[in-house]
Amino acid sequence: MKLHHKGWFRGLCLTGLAALLLLAPPGVMAKEIKVGILGPMKFVQGEHAWYGAELAAEEINKDGGLMVGGKKMPIKLVKIDTNEILSVMNATSAVEKAVTVDKVDFLVGGCSSGAILAMQDVAMDYKKIFLICGSGSHPEITNRVGKNYDRYKYFFRPGPINAINIVKLVLESTNTLSQAIRKNLGIKTPKVALLFEQAKWLEPQIPLFKKFLPKYGMEVAGVWRMSIKALDVSAQLQAIRSAGAHIILAMTSGPVAIPLYRQVGELQIPAAITGVNVEAEGAKFWQATGGMCVYGGLTAQGSDVEMTWRTMPFYKKFEARYKVRPILTASSYNSLLILAEAINRAGTTDAEKVVTELEKTNFEGTQGRVVFDKNHDNKYGPGFMTGVGVQWMPGGKLKAWWPLNWAGVTYAGVEEYTLSPWMVKYWKEKAAK
Repeated sequence: MKLHHKGWFRGLCLTGLAALLLLAPPGVMAKEIKVGILGPMKFVQGEHAWYGAELAAEEINKDGGLMVGGKKMPIKLVKIDTNEILSVMNATSAVEKAVTVDKVDFLVGGCSSGAILAMQDVAMDYKKIFLICGSGSHPEITNRVGKNYDRYKYFFRPGPINAINIVKLVLESTNTLSQAIRKNLGIKTPKVALLFEQAKWLEPQIPLFKKFLPKYGMEVAGVWRMSIKALDVSAQLQAIRSAGAHIILAMTSGPVAIPLYRQVGELQIPAAITGVNVEAEGAKFWQATGGMCVYGGLTAQGSDVEMTWRTMPFYKKFEARYKVRPILTASSYNSLLILAEAINRAGTTDAEKVVTELEKTNFEGTQGRVVFDKNHDNKYGPGFMTGVGVQWMPGGKLKAWWPLNWAGVTYAGVEEYTLSPWMVKYWKEKAAK
């Protein structure tokens, strides 16, 4: 009877404690703030999302964490493998598990537009704040916020710039490249081949490139598509050679960038390559292509030129720690610091209050100044996010070639695009015949 009494009393105490926990204000009883870092962790996109977030979390926790309810709380990162490059279903399941099993408070990451649209809905079902950091450039991702604010207000895109602004960035930088071709090869109207992966974020871009490239004095030689997971794009490249293209405008956020750039070098395709190619931004891309990516260019969200005061320290720290150059998804660093600033201002992890503070963001990130518009999308242009053109050079170094006095914007170290020796030889011999 005595033992029964003790068991009854203990049960009553536990029930009372549970009730108190349920009544506690948000963010007060927790010991840490759990942030789920989303990405395909078996691919470089997920790996670098984790690395960037890791560096940011260390900076935040160095001083004890964030001020919540009058107390400092550390950030704890939870690695969430979305497998989104291969499966949208896996991505949504991963977010569901992150929220219901891992009990994360916030979500950061994502690299594929189609998967992000699906993951976004899961996050919004649970009213979880979700900041992306990788691809996910399709305008609909943030247009949803304007169309249905009450449901989608928890979603923000600190980077990259959206697909429409990517078109502007690529047009301006490709125009600069076309000027180098005119100057060095005497070609009056450079032909541009559009080589795009099969992905949702690119669909709204194709008609825009077809419309606006001619306005910059260029001709569209044709449109070719490739799988995001393709291991061989030689058929497309040979067709592009036959079409007489001087520029390959290639767009991909996936691993197809490796065989693409390698085969451009192996086949000595006489065209200058540019575009958006996430894997080509850095990491072990030089090694992955056996150095055949040499002279390959691309436009990126950021590079190791002084875009802001945060850029160079971030690149130095990242490369010192991980021995590789960061790619786009490492901008999880910015996303997490933006989230941290908002939580500090709100003084709570309550989603409604943090959303209000996120909307006030004015953040000097590694890729430019982040200010959100009414759709919670980052603003693009001089003084905000701009992007940068980079190019692989002999020895495995990347140099910047854009912007070069674009709307008054330039960064120290930017130089003219260098055409490959085989391209120069091919077109000069052709002109001499």
